[in-house]
Amino acid sequence: MAALPYASALILGVDDHVGAYLARLLDARGVRVEGVAAGVAGPDAIAELGIGAAVAMTDDPLRAAAGVDVVFAIPGAADSLDARIEAILADARPGLRIAHVVDRDRLQRDRATADRARRIAEQRGAAGRPWFNAILHPHDSRLGPTDNLAARVTAAAWRASQGQPERLELVETGPQDWGWTPEYVDAVLRLAALPQVRDAAIATGHTLTAAEFAHHAYDFFGQSAADHVTILPGPAAATDTGVAAAALKATTGWSASTWGRDLVRALGEGAAGRH
Repeated sequence: MAALPYASALILGVDDHVGAYLARLLDARGVRVEGVAAGVAGPDAIAELGIGAAVAMTDDPLRAAAGVDVVFAIPGAADSLDARIEAILADARPGLRIAHVVDRDRLQRDRATADRARRIAEQRGAAGRPWFNAILHPHDSRLGPTDNLAARVTAAAWRASQGQPERLELVETGPQDWGWTPEYVDAVLRLAALPQVRDAAIATGHTLTAAEFAHHAYDFFGQSAADHVTILPGPAAATDTGVAAAALKATTGWSASTWGRDLVRALGEGAAGRH
């Protein structure tokens, strides 16, 4: 990847797993990082990744935004960040790059987030602002939330391997694209480095059903999903990420390398520490 066109960055939601992995990658690329904490529940992602000394925490995001080259706003980290993101958008100087990094599921269910994404795209088109939306399809890591499908299945499979079996019920909504968060933040950085930024969906282009995820997870721990998991039918959720993944690779050169069974294995390897 070519040199980044920015030397300093502000991350709103830096203590979320997306923000923390993003901060680690920026620091590795020689970018000065300031961060605003969202106060998310769960593990201290910054401490877990050993990057505390690399992130200058601030309680004044407007001041910080005035002194950096790019802002990464992660509304999924906590609702408390919404007002701060809006303030930065309203006060942003010309030329300040702003990446709105949002999970697809939040974009679909939260009207305020969807409205902000629309305004960001409009400002880029009408006013030439270097703002863009990076839309993350479902993803996970060992530092991610513990209530999504990937985390629930991995945790239950690990507990079964430790002699603590339970009956897990999963709703099958059809094939879903799941990715590895540490890889997705690399795609975000590449999008932010484009001479002309643009909105993009970040996905692997490969899918897993809930049943397949459970099979791989229990198999990793030497267990049989059939002995522990009940799959319940649910409404099908259409997922067609192949086009998005191909477009992202053509634009940035990025493609996922961790998906399917490899993703489940990566989550399984971190299960003991996570749960």
